[in-house]
Amino acid sequence: MRPDATPPSASSDDADRLAIERIAACRPVVRELLAAREAVGLAEGELGHAGPPFAPGQAPSPVVLGALAGAVVHEGWAGSLEAAARLVLDGRIRLRANHSLGIVSPMAGVVRPSQPLFRVEDAVSGANAFATLAEKGRRVLRFGHYGDDVATGLRHVESVIGPAIARALPAGGLAVLPLVARGVELGDDVHQRNIGGMLAFLAALAPLAAPERDWLADHPQHFLNYAMAAAKLSLDRAVGVAGSRIVTAISRNGLDCGVQVAGLPGRWFTAPATRPDGCWFDGYGAPDAHGDLGDSAIMEAFGLGGCIAHASPEIARTMHRDWSEALEGGRAMRALFVAKRTDVAPALAGPEGVGLGLDAARAAAHVGGVRIHTGVAHRDVSGGWIGIGVAQAPQACFAAAMDALAATGHP
Repeated sequence: MRPDATPPSASSDDADRLAIERIAACRPVVRELLAAREAVGLAEGELGHAGPPFAPGQAPSPVVLGALAGAVVHEGWAGSLEAAARLVLDGRIRLRANHSLGIVSPMAGVVRPSQPLFRVEDAVSGANAFATLAEKGRRVLRFGHYGDDVATGLRHVESVIGPAIARALPAGGLAVLPLVARGVELGDDVHQRNIGGMLAFLAALAPLAAPERDWLADHPQHFLNYAMAAAKLSLDRAVGVAGSRIVTAISRNGLDCGVQVAGLPGRWFTAPATRPDGCWFDGYGAPDAHGDLGDSAIMEAFGLGGCIAHASPEIARTMHRDWSEALEGGRAMRALFVAKRTDVAPALAGPEGVGLGLDAARAAAHVGGVRIHTGVAHRDVSGGWIGIGVAQAPQACFAAAMDALAATGHP
């Protein structure tokens, strides 16, 4: 048992209260830029990926395989995408789930040893999580693409944008949660809409030069990665609270969706990933959609994203969802949380406010699962990013977690 875990005799309600206190006490601060090999010990021949781990012998989904192959080539471990994919499929590249490394990353979420990551530290406990740097564009590595243009984009974000942000950080680092709260005030769901968060981010980085500032202003989804790391860091403070039903992670790898709960550290409870229903970019539609993927559903576990659909009308409009559907869906999600946030309070959330502490028991009883606002990748990577929409963390994931908790003697 972790030194900070509750004793097995504690009731589930008491354990959940403690888990929520720990989540709420976290103060994530962006500190510095580090290579993944230094930050998390990612070795040569190893790659991180989004979602729960793949089963032994299970081939990655097309988008994840494309991104893994591109990462292999970018690291210089193979000379072609075909050879790189074969290394992955033959098991000669070790694949590690990002969550086990302390990382969260959108879509395919592939992380390379040489890749720079921002360290996000809890100013209270000193614990760390790590954020990747989001490329700009629709045909990029996180959507399974790789070529000369993608390589150029990676070099730009990693050698120009990332260091510029690091130099512009305030003394003592940049607190993330006030930026998240400001983004929600300005209409963000902090998953598929991050315009307000990016404005707050840029306002906090006064020394940033015009070219880098313009690049970021034109790419508001870049802010999501910092919000994700802050959400993971906060939720990880609850990991190891024995008997707690609070969800600490939701993630998808294109094949499976997995969830974790505080009382069962390190265990994934999975069900097949759903296919998003969304607003499609020109030329694409539902038959083109890949299975849901990415670590970004950490935002829903944190109480944002699809769980504040009723408080973010602009994302409903962007996704071509009826406002009545968004209101109903967001309010249904709010009922799955045990407590209320005090730091995020959009008017449209009403007196119930924004949820804190996603209860696996309540999610297991909700037929629709947990609503996720997500980007949509093309099923065979040819189209890259093809739309945004709504997916679900299936009810079966949460039911399996509750069964496992019951087996340990906790209701």
